[in-house]
Amino acid sequence: MPISGNIVVATYSHSGGNILVDNALPVEGLNANLNNLVFAYVRSFKLFNKLTKIDAVIPYSLGKYDALVNEEPTTVYRNGLADPQLRISMILLGVEPLKPQDYFKYQEKKFRLGVNFRFKIPIGAYNSDYALNVGTNRWTFQTGIGGAYTLNKKFIFEAHFNSWLFTENTDYYNGNYTQQKPLFGLQFHAAYIFKPGFWIAISAGKTTGGKLKVNDVLQDIAQKNSRVGAAIAYKINKHSGLKLAYTNGFATRTGADFNSIIFGYSYVWFDKK
Repeated sequence: MPISGNIVVATYSHSGGNILVDNALPVEGLNANLNNLVFAYVRSFKLFNKLTKIDAVIPYSLGKYDALVNEEPTTVYRNGLADPQLRISMILLGVEPLKPQDYFKYQEKKFRLGVNFRFKIPIGAYNSDYALNVGTNRWTFQTGIGGAYTLNKKFIFEAHFNSWLFTENTDYYNGNYTQQKPLFGLQFHAAYIFKPGFWIAISAGKTTGGKLKVNDVLQDIAQKNSRVGAAIAYKINKHSGLKLAYTNGFATRTGADFNSIIFGYSYVWFDKK
């Protein structure tokens, strides 16, 4: 992507599956159905003579949860703003920070290497009287490094390593507090480009760590630590594009085993000369 680029993204996703809860709660068989709306803005620019992007993401969630609470069937709804997030990413190798008129004449290197830093702001909907919330009431920090290699201008292979750190939630349900250990993840992606703006991709990943403590007591929750997915993207015109994706696996915030389908629309423009 050239510098001085702007992208707005609107995404709808539906997720369903089981959520693993801590042993302190009288809850069994918790199942969730979530409808999520995400709005994002992306800006590209040059920093330290490197191509850099900053993303601002605002998610909104509408959730239905079914479970046995004290052995009684129970359904609750949780709707509201989830924790917004900011991310800054930088390409260290393989791409030059060029203006649009120069970028589209430029031949990218086959190998690219980048880093990113992301944090979530704990202002999402949260009430400590509820065992389930849309917001998390804690800060989340994520760092990552990733590399990509292009083969014959058609195939792209990527690998990403990420780590997540969490602050304490000092106002957890029923007067408790929680801590979560660091979480680490490794992801692999393979994409095939039919033509510029039209591609498909498959992905797989594994995570480890992230065990939860409630009042310093480690919870014996066996979290599924794998994820698979597929995506297809199509550029409608020089400004607009569509993306459809499917994922199955581990969700870092809730310890959930979800199936998700995601539909997104993006609009791109560049600053005038």
